[in-house]
Parts: sequence; C-alpha cells; structure tokens
Amino acid sequence: MFEREILMIPGPTNVDPKVLRALSKPTTSHTSQEFANIFKEALNNLKKVFMTKSEVFVIAGSGTLALEMAIANIVEPGDKVLNTVSGFFGNYFVEISKVYGAVPRVLEMPWGKPVKSEQVKDALIEDDYKAVTVTHVETSTGVANHVREIGEVVKRYSDAFYIVDTVCSLGGMEVRVDEWGIDACASGSQKCIGVPPGLALIAVSQKTLEYLEKRKTSVGSWYGSFKNWLPVMRDPTKYFATPPVNMVYALHEALKLIIEEGLENRFRRHYVLAEAFRAAVNALNLNLIAEKESAANTVTAAYYPENIEDSQFRNEMEKHGIVVASTLGPLKGKGFRVGHMGNVNQNDVFATVTAIETTLKKLGYKAELGKGLAAAQEKLLSLEQSTLA
Repeated sequence: MFEREILMIPGPTNVDPKVLRALSKPTTSHTSQEFANIFKEALNNLKKVFMTKSEVFVIAGSGTLALEMAIANIVEPGDKVLNTVSGFFGNYFVEISKVYGAVPRVLEMPWGKPVKSEQVKDALIEDDYKAVTVTHVETSTGVANHVREIGEVVKRYSDAFYIVDTVCSLGGMEVRVDEWGIDACASGSQKCIGVPPGLALIAVSQKTLEYLEKRKTSVGSWYGSFKNWLPVMRDPTKYFATPPVNMVYALHEALKLIIEEGLENRFRRHYVLAEAFRAAVNALNLNLIAEKESAANTVTAAYYPENIEDSQFRNEMEKHGIVVASTLGPLKGKGFRVGHMGNVNQNDVFATVTAIETTLKKLGYKAELGKGLAAAQEKLLSLEQSTLA
C-alpha cells in the first residue's frame, strides 16, 4: 500500500497540500468575525467560478444534497418535471423528483450518448413543465451534455426552471450560470474544485429566489431550504445550522488556487490533459464509451478488451499506486473510468497511462508498451504548441 496513491477516479480527487493544511487549522467559532470573513471571501470567489452575480450556497453535505436542494426548493407536489437522463447519475434527479411529489417525464438516452436539444424542444412543445433537469457531465460514461444549447431551448420554448448538475464539471469545464440561464446549478467539493468530500455547492438565479416567496406549499426540507440558509450566505455571522468550519477553510484555499490559476487557463489545462489521455486510450485500441463530440474533459470511460476482468485490472493498477474506478449500472465490470480533473497534472496522466499499459500487458492483452504514452505525449505537445502559436 502506497502512502500517497494517485487518485485517478472521478472523485474524490487529489487534494493540494495547501488545502490539506487549511483543513488542519484550529477550529474557530462559526459565528466569529474571523470565520465570517473567510466564509464571505470563499462565497465571493465561488460566484466567480459559477460565473454568477446571484446567490450561492455552501452547505455541509455532498453533491447529492445540492441536487436534492435544487429540486426541493423549486418543485411542488404535482408539478411536471422533464428529467433528461444519459447515464447512472441523471437518474438521481428522477428519483429526487418523485420524493418531492413531482410527476417526472424521463427523456433517456442510450448510455454513451448525449441528450439532444431537439428532443428537449419536442418535449417542451408537447407539454408544460415546471422544471427541466440536465446532468452536465455524466460521470458514469464520460459524456458531456450540451448544457448551453439545452438552456437556450428551455428559455425559448418554456418558462420552466432550468436545473443543472455540474458536480463533475464545475471548476474544470466552462459553466456560465447567468449567461446560460441556469436557475439552480448544483455541484460538490470533491471533484474539479479539489476539496475533500463534504460540501454541497449551489448557485441559484433571482428567478428562483423570487419564486420561493410565491410557492403555494412550503419547501419539503427544513435543512435544505434556501430561505433558511439565505441570511447566512449573505452574512456568515448569522446562524441557522453549524457550518463545517474546517471544510470552509479548505474551500476558501482551493478557490484561491482556482482564481490564481485563472478559469480559462484551468479549462484549457483540463482540455489538454483529457485529449492527451484519450489519445493514449485510442493508441492502445481501447474503445471509449462517450462519442468524441461529447467527451467530457474531466472523466473518461473506456471498455475493457476481451478477457480482462474488472477487479483484477483495478487491483493491478493499485500496485502501481494508481486508483481508477469501475463502470456503473449496465456497464458494471465492462470497463473502467479515469478522472483527470482538479489538481491533476501531466505527470499524473503519464503515470496512469504507463500503469494501464503495463497492467493490460500483464493480464494478457497484446499492448505495445510505450505506445499509449507516446501518443499522450505527442498530443499534449501538439496542443501546447498550438497554444503558443
């Protein structure tokens, strides 16, 4: 067992030492001015990452809590919700919608395929919906749905609230909450943001906040009510429930690192490393689950060659100090997933590719050692040169 494994799973991701040190700071009073200042700066920086001028929320919980809060605050019993699904995690919105009494219509794509904006348009023309849900990056398949295009369709053909899951994209891929008309944008701390698991991150539009005053029924969650948390987000010296002080320290530090790198530089880094990794996978003649046109820059899923057993492959990878994830749902055991997001760098990607080559070779696959690594290096070099040009 390595003391430092390289987490190349789709979250949690490797945490920067500065963020880890922030976690170890002495815990202060959650209502002190010192903590309020740190929390407020983190909230302001989070707005920059969400690209919004509206309100953001940081709540103790996971990205799943953020998804639930988005539905709980917008959906009332009997409301029709259009849930688009392109994999395992898109179904979360379906199940949450049911819990809060909604009547979901599921628009489901085959695994590995993105949601088509034309199909969303047709559904919106056929019926009225209170909300439309989309998963930006489907972590189970590596598919990136075209959130901007779908948002334009939602705005043009309905008055529905646009709810987007950006758990596996925020901080690694472009997310423009205000410009894309997103009414509730849900995310988490443990992926591209580079903080350990434990924080639900949400951005909400003014339309959503105004609607809360007009709801016919009360929000079905006390802890998850935006109205209960809003005074705290606007003035962190106020109290509703105890925030996770040290996790806020960590978020504060991680967001500073993101702002220092620059969002456009960060998006570019994720794109370059994703392209390099996919070039390696292609060079090894492995089949990707997501189509090239809809491949995410944060996670890649690939099928195993014949006669490669899932747990055996991943156990061998861990002997190299590299942790990758299995595929999910109907693809369980048929492939593996690699997260290349957050604080990932080219050395992490190269080490992962080398470990994949060696592991496949050991398990009997006729992999040409070094071929995938060379393809990754060539792709990365060419993209870097194009940037310089």
